[in-house]
Amino acid sequence: MKPFNWIGTNTAVKPAILRSSGYAAFSAAMLFVLHHLPVNQLFIDPFSEAIKGYDLMDIAISRFRDHHLPELYDDRVAIVNTGVTDRSDLACVLEQLSEQDVAAIGLDLLLDTFYHTPEDSLLRDAVAISPNLVFGYTFREDPHLEEVVAELRTHIFFCSGRDSAYVNLATNDGFSVRAFEPYKIMGGQTKPAFSVALATRYDAAVENSLKARKQAKEWINFKRKQPGPRNMVYPVNSMQLRHYSMLDIKDIMDGSVRVDDGSLRGKIVLLGFCGEHPAAFSMNDRYYTPLNEKYSGRSLPDMHGVVVHANIVSMLIDRDFIDEVGDAMVYGMVFLLLLFNYFCFEKLKGRNLYGSLPFARMLQFLEFCLVLGMSIYLLAAFDVKLGFVIPAVAIALSHELYEFYERRLPACLAWLKHWLSRLLRFMTQSPAAG
Repeated sequence: MKPFNWIGTNTAVKPAILRSSGYAAFSAAMLFVLHHLPVNQLFIDPFSEAIKGYDLMDIAISRFRDHHLPELYDDRVAIVNTGVTDRSDLACVLEQLSEQDVAAIGLDLLLDTFYHTPEDSLLRDAVAISPNLVFGYTFREDPHLEEVVAELRTHIFFCSGRDSAYVNLATNDGFSVRAFEPYKIMGGQTKPAFSVALATRYDAAVENSLKARKQAKEWINFKRKQPGPRNMVYPVNSMQLRHYSMLDIKDIMDGSVRVDDGSLRGKIVLLGFCGEHPAAFSMNDRYYTPLNEKYSGRSLPDMHGVVVHANIVSMLIDRDFIDEVGDAMVYGMVFLLLLFNYFCFEKLKGRNLYGSLPFARMLQFLEFCLVLGMSIYLLAAFDVKLGFVIPAVAIALSHELYEFYERRLPACLAWLKHWLSRLLRFMTQSPAAG
């Protein structure tokens, strides 16, 4: 065999490579356009619409992580259930905490009404001696003015001169929480989230870490379940795990639990609602999270808002972020998948429909399982979130896009060329010739 004879044979492969690359690029471009169209996508992208209320985080975090690891217990954060807010009790607890040199106190309560009572004065005096106290407030985004404005906040009588931060969570439906926004621009100023404000008081380097990541939205790396005796049930915490120390304000007031013994020194203390009393299973201020043990068809939300903030604080202090694979890499993976599928479909081209279609569907099913498993594994083991919807839709539509590209696209291009040439002739002909 003469040297370099392979060059002559490989020249026949070049058209196939060009054609397969054209198919992969065309299909990826179609998926990009359909996914980003600013219209109701139900008729063009039913798969995305069907699973938009779900996320692989729910499966990866609830089913494929070990929640029994002893290092998950975070003694840097303590939670106080305030129950039905009694302002005199709250004032007393704040006074005790201020004497214990805690790192930060987060008040996840909106005291938006001033009743002109002695209890209000007691609470104001307690706030005055609590230098590390952070109040929470909510914001709303005005779609008409295209700006973010504070909405509900504690009355100025209590929080005058005190730090405050927003408690909003990045939730699409108001019930499911998977992410939060570390910073928000309000009135031309950058405002921190509630958990960010607390974490930076414990570790000032948290702010630099967040700003270096340059993420407008951070996925919450949920690892610690809802505490409390009434929550040790399915689907909240059936394994009865204790990841945070939770105290009840009534137990502190009656002396059965002490906070003036130095046990909270140097810690972050979050005060918020976790039920009217320890035996209550309240639905108020409660959310679905990826730690919910029933990740599909969920019926009971599993975590109170103050515990969500505690999870974010733990994540920030540990720098335990979830890194998301960028769109460029996702579409690159889609391109390679489509390229591979093109050659597979070409091998099946000589068969009839009933002979080729089952093999094509089997290939798509195997690829779907592979991408699903890889997405779950990356998130559960390495805290890397790979977007699943775009690759899944690409796999599901790959055969139909192949049929269109091979059989319909040439005719469509010929039709388009014909009408464009007619339009061009019409536009370039002189008036006299008309």
